[in-house]
Amino acid sequence: MANTSVSTQALIDETKGTNFYEAAKSIEAMTDTYYGRKNKYSDLYEYDPITNSYMVKSKAKTYEYPYKGRKNETDFPEFIQICKLSAKKLKQYLCGEMKKIYGKDNTVIGDGYIYCRGDIPVLLTAHMDTVHKKLVTDFYEDIQTDKNGKVTHTISSPQGIGGDDRCGIYAILKVIESGYLPYVLFCEDEEIGGIGSSKFCKTKYITELSNMKFLIELDRANSNDLVFYSNANQDWIDWVEDETNWIKSWGTFSDISHLSPACEISSVNLSCGYYKAHTVYEYVIMEELLETIEMTKHLLEASEKVETFEYIEKKYNNKYYGMYNNFGGEDYDDYDDLDYYYYRRCNGNNNYKSNTPSYDYDYYKAQEKDAETECNLEILFLNEDEEEEYAYMTGKTEAECWKNFFFTYFNIPYQNVLDYYFTA
Repeated sequence: MANTSVSTQALIDETKGTNFYEAAKSIEAMTDTYYGRKNKYSDLYEYDPITNSYMVKSKAKTYEYPYKGRKNETDFPEFIQICKLSAKKLKQYLCGEMKKIYGKDNTVIGDGYIYCRGDIPVLLTAHMDTVHKKLVTDFYEDIQTDKNGKVTHTISSPQGIGGDDRCGIYAILKVIESGYLPYVLFCEDEEIGGIGSSKFCKTKYITELSNMKFLIELDRANSNDLVFYSNANQDWIDWVEDETNWIKSWGTFSDISHLSPACEISSVNLSCGYYKAHTVYEYVIMEELLETIEMTKHLLEASEKVETFEYIEKKYNNKYYGMYNNFGGEDYDDYDDLDYYYYRRCNGNNNYKSNTPSYDYDYYKAQEKDAETECNLEILFLNEDEEEEYAYMTGKTEAECWKNFFFTYFNIPYQNVLDYYFTA
């Protein structure tokens, strides 16, 4: 797909309104007419040799690349090794490691997953795939010391470091290395709808998870976040908050959105210290990841003092697994980044309709089916603090990129979009 640029004012004039479904169709039709006309807005963009694309210029703010520090040198070689592997190679590596630790009889290698039986009735899970098309060849490690002497290591890569979810894989391996032996499930293809966990739920092994006290997923961005998705077991939520002193946040989907309803056991997704996921600007703060590892160990030890926490499905006006569709209702604060997996949760049901006028399942399903390439959208907008901020969205169509943006930033009106740029 060719690079495309359209001025924000022209886009606003063309789309006429805030109904996203209509705006998305107008955007896609309109941007088609601007292919090859980059020079028309050349004063708005500058070439970025690192990403081989054009970046939006900002008079007030210049984007700071995370690629800082020493190149291809690290204090965390095991983490880098994991980040450099393809999903296929990672699965092969994990198969060998898990068989050594858990034994062949307790290690199940399946289509879409690796499942290991431990001696602690708690399941740890993470996914082996990332969204990045290129393998990590170069990386940067920026080491900073603040005024209090606290040291942080920030790791990034121009190819996309893949912290989502190589951080989770690394964390589980480190927990096991410390002498803990929980149940473990490594899943494939989480990034395209949780295919691996879905396949696992259809096996006989899902019944074994009913004997767990709880499940922990290590697949959340940021630090000190707790995500419970559609789980309404308040005893479970209170217990985790008390044990961690972390903050309940919200999310849309991860593998436990399949696993918990299937085995009827409560779960939580823990932050792993990665930021700007799904972009080449993604970075990992290793000290935050290490904190998550220690917190996971603490929860495993604390599990000895509690009974099983059952999974209680939260009630919504419309729901499917972990996806929320109750805009304006009492659960509005439980929304997060409704990403492009949202409409896939309809599971092919073309009769599914949303209460939200900006959402049309049939249209986006058709767009996904017909798409041959993936495009990337870079957006410059004013956030709620009236400060300029960048967002980076991906999708199989330009309309899907816009849908991801507005589903992610619920409180940002379209008028706050200052500029944007598409790249193939």
